[in-house]
Amino acid sequence: MQRLNILVVLEDDKSILTPLIRKSKYLNKLYSTIEIEGGIEVKFNTFRELAEKCKALQVDMVVVENEKLVRQGIADILRKRFINCFALTSIGNKLLLSNRFTRELLNKYEISTPKILSYPKDYPIVVRTDGMCKTGYSLDEIIKIRESISRQSAELADKIFLEEFICGQPVKLVSLFDGKTLLSFSENSLVREYSEKLCRLLIGEKIDFIGFITSKLLIAHNKVYNLGFSSKLSITDIDLDFIYLLNAAIYQKLDEIHI
Repeated sequence: MQRLNILVVLEDDKSILTPLIRKSKYLNKLYSTIEIEGGIEVKFNTFRELAEKCKALQVDMVVVENEKLVRQGIADILRKRFINCFALTSIGNKLLLSNRFTRELLNKYEISTPKILSYPKDYPIVVRTDGMCKTGYSLDEIIKIRESISRQSAELADKIFLEEFICGQPVKLVSLFDGKTLLSFSENSLVREYSEKLCRLLIGEKIDFIGFITSKLLIAHNKVYNLGFSSKLSITDIDLDFIYLLNAAIYQKLDEIHI
């Protein structure tokens, strides 16, 4: 495998993946959309402009850690221009942004979620709407949360629902998807079973992307509950050469990777 040129799209200098990329023996040049140590800065105004610069610089991979740009559809634009981009596409973003869409899919693939409540019986209670989740410890708190959401957005207020509060072990599961294999960085057997179901969901619903997705999970009562998804990463170390891992994802060879 030859050395590769990598571009990281960052929100700030607190990158999780850049240190893993830097220490890879397969790194040729490191480009970054902000000024970082050891990186060559690449500025852009539009995603199309970024794609053209990637071609001119012979960038082999683009790794996106800026969640705002992920939600704006950076992967769709770059992939249409045949740039290898590690980020959720627009349909994948629906998993992050739409509670209804996500819940329907999770139920379809038998992934557990907390029960939706028609009215509060016991407290605390979780108040959810798209892109927002808060916990209320009394009826007064729930009312205040609803009022706060209503002031922010009538559309979000219409999507509010109540969810049971479950005590358990919170887990953030980081997974890498290549279109056919989901590689999850966890050795927990319950979490592994969840990962297999999630892979079936992504493939079955043709949620096409190459990149990372983080599952916000809760382990309780010997079950794994999904509390939502995020594109934010929490992985800090991998024993495998990181660029080698990314290259395996591009060529759909994650099934050959063992961690």
